[in-house]
Amino acid sequence: MPLARYESIDESLKTRILDVAKQEFSIHGYEDASYNKIIQTIGISKGSMYYYFENKEDLFVTCILDEAHATGSLSSSTSFTLVDDQPTYWTAIKELYSKQWKNVFQHPLLMSLVRQTATLGSDHPIVRILYAECEGLSEYADFMGILEHGVHTGAIRNDVPLHVLLRMSTEYEVWLLQEMKEGRLNEQQVVDKFFEMFKQLFETRR
Repeated sequence: MPLARYESIDESLKTRILDVAKQEFSIHGYEDASYNKIIQTIGISKGSMYYYFENKEDLFVTCILDEAHATGSLSSSTSFTLVDDQPTYWTAIKELYSKQWKNVFQHPLLMSLVRQTATLGSDHPIVRILYAECEGLSEYADFMGILEHGVHTGAIRNDVPLHVLLRMSTEYEVWLLQEMKEGRLNEQQVVDKFFEMFKQLFETRR
């Protein structure tokens, strides 16, 4: 994540840095984006950029998380109503994920950044860093609470740690995004296939 001194810079400069970087990454992806071009377009020195961010990887991760926050794509779980009826619980989970996916689809810049991330593959260090960063967010804790409630009601299995199941579902999510990017799946198919897999993965074994 950005160095601590990044948080204290002028908001207009912070916005410019992220706006320029997001455009470069969304068009060229992480690997092909030019860190030097980003710096030149912003109009600051290379030394100043390294004063705020450790490297290009750090900037890329910051862009993804900032855009997700800005579009509200990480906060859907806060409106989730906990229920004890298992069919109703699964219906609510499906609605939650459908809302999150559709929110991403409705924001072209975020969708482009997410697709570019998917092309890196789930084993890429950047993707692993994003996993770790997301797991440290309060939104992740909120969703874990929803899953733990599901375990309590018997809707969610308890024989595999929840964080392991979430990592597995994220691996599948990355694959789905790559399939969509290459034209083999449309948006609705991605939503449907993701929930189908999620339920198979998380539902209590009968």
